[in-house]
This record gives sequence, structure tokens and C-alpha cells, in this order.
Amino acid sequence: VKDQCTSRKGGREIDRSEYADAVEENNKRYKANQQLYRKRQEINEHIFGTIKRKWGYNHTNLIGLEKVNGEHSLIMLVYNIKRSINILGVPD
Repeated sequence: VKDQCTSRKGGREIDRSEYADAVEENNKRYKANQQLYRKRQEINEHIFGTIKRKWGYNHTNLIGLEKVNGEHSLIMLVYNIKRSINILGVPD
């Protein structure tokens, strides 16, 4: 039946990512807990979307785990300060 699938002499090749099993497991967890994932999107994911898209931080400027962690901590600190100001307001 190979002739029915392809005209290539070598046949067809199927590539499967080394992470395909993990992706399938994640998809199963998502389908079993869709409400939980929606809640997570509402609570957590908008923070990273704001930082990446609105502020333009889609990559780090530093190299090395310690430096990148420091840069990330500063960005999150600024986010938290801005969020606090928006919630509490600034006294006149």
C-alpha cells in the first residue's frame, strides 16, 4: 500500500517531538480541568501578557541565571508597584 500513500521512493517519514508525550499529558489535564485552566488564565496569565506586550519585555537583556532572575524580579516589582498604585490610588 506504500504506492497509495506516496510516490517518493524512500517512503514517508513521520517526526515526533521528544516532548510529544508531555504535550499529550498536558492536553489530557487541560481537557479534564478546563474551568481550572480558565481561572488560571484570568488570574496569572494576564500579568505576563501585560509585561510582554504592553511593556515590550519579550526577552531579557542580561545573560546568566542569577542576572536574569534579578532582572525578572525588578520587572515583577515594578508591576506590583504599578498595580498597588492603581488599586490604592495616590493621595493628593
